[in-house]
Amino acid sequence: MANNSWNWEDLGNDIRDVIDKAIYSQDYSEMNESVRNLVGNVINMGTGMLRRATGGGSGSYYDESDAGSSDNDANSTPKVVPSANNLPALYGNPQKITSGGIMKIVGGVVLAGGGFCLSVLIDLVGWMFWLDFGLFTVLPTIIGVAVGLPLAISGGRQLGFANRFKIYRQTLGSKTYCAIEKLAQKVGMSAKKVRKELKRMIDDGLFLEGHLDDKQTILITSDATYEDYQKSLIKQAEQSVKAAAKERQSEKDAKVQEVLDKGNAFIAQIRACNDAIPGEEISEKISRMELIVRRIFERAETNPEIVPDLKKLMDYYLPMTVKLLNAYADMDKQPVQGENIQASKREIEDTLDTLNLAFEKLLDELFSDTAMDVSSDISVLNTLLAQEGLTGDDFK
Repeated sequence: MANNSWNWEDLGNDIRDVIDKAIYSQDYSEMNESVRNLVGNVINMGTGMLRRATGGGSGSYYDESDAGSSDNDANSTPKVVPSANNLPALYGNPQKITSGGIMKIVGGVVLAGGGFCLSVLIDLVGWMFWLDFGLFTVLPTIIGVAVGLPLAISGGRQLGFANRFKIYRQTLGSKTYCAIEKLAQKVGMSAKKVRKELKRMIDDGLFLEGHLDDKQTILITSDATYEDYQKSLIKQAEQSVKAAAKERQSEKDAKVQEVLDKGNAFIAQIRACNDAIPGEEISEKISRMELIVRRIFERAETNPEIVPDLKKLMDYYLPMTVKLLNAYADMDKQPVQGENIQASKREIEDTLDTLNLAFEKLLDELFSDTAMDVSSDISVLNTLLAQEGLTGDDFK
């Protein structure tokens, strides 16, 4: 590159390359000399050129139309750069970070170089006057490198930070969201480190409306997009709740239907037993039982919430009833009706009366809520009629 075309951005890019190379390779042996040579070239061009460079340097990302802005503009508040498709201003200008990084590098190089020059001067004086300064000869170099090298490395990291912001911005393009994994691939870093860096960039104001999604896997650079994302989360949550409720209702309906099917099966068995038993008296008892049980399950079908109340009926009473009726039908078929058979049949008949009373009471209890509601409605109605003077006594 010709000397007359050297500018601050060229210096920053060259130094950044040197620092990045040293950091990535973990080999700092040639970094100090390379940076010193770069800075020395600028210094040799004159302090005026260096002053203009430090005052007018650009950041890693800026609007190309502002490349000729004045020094005052360059040192003002970080400039917001609108995106190409007229989106709201979303990005800050990393100029201060870039300038600070370069100044750290220059300061670190100057300290290290100054310490080395001072050591050379002390050594020269000792040689001229036959003096032995011992450790004092290398002490300035040690101090200069000890202070200057960390400072230069810190500056290099700042330049890398600003440069990666440029890469992130270029990767986003006109979009206002991007997967962190994709950004990590672009800069050759782990997603964990990129996530941490993006948070810092958001805190530093480089992403003016920056957010990370709840799972921290996506960078969102617009408040509007983040709002849409939040709405979509709410919608998904609502859909999940509805789906879960629907699934629970389906399970509940399936359980209710299972009970109803089981109940209908018991009713069919009771009817079959009734058909198999010719006696009129017991047939009436069985018919009444079938009617009561049928009413119970009709009530359960219209009011599924009472199904849990039918557990004993389903698990004990009906199976035992069908078992008794089958036993009665078997004994009734016997050609010889001995005393034991007749006594057992009478016992079953009496038990059927007891069961019918129990089933009637159960059916009555299943209507208790309705009875309470009716009673309450009648009480309220009577109160309203009395307030309006429309009761029987008032008519008299």
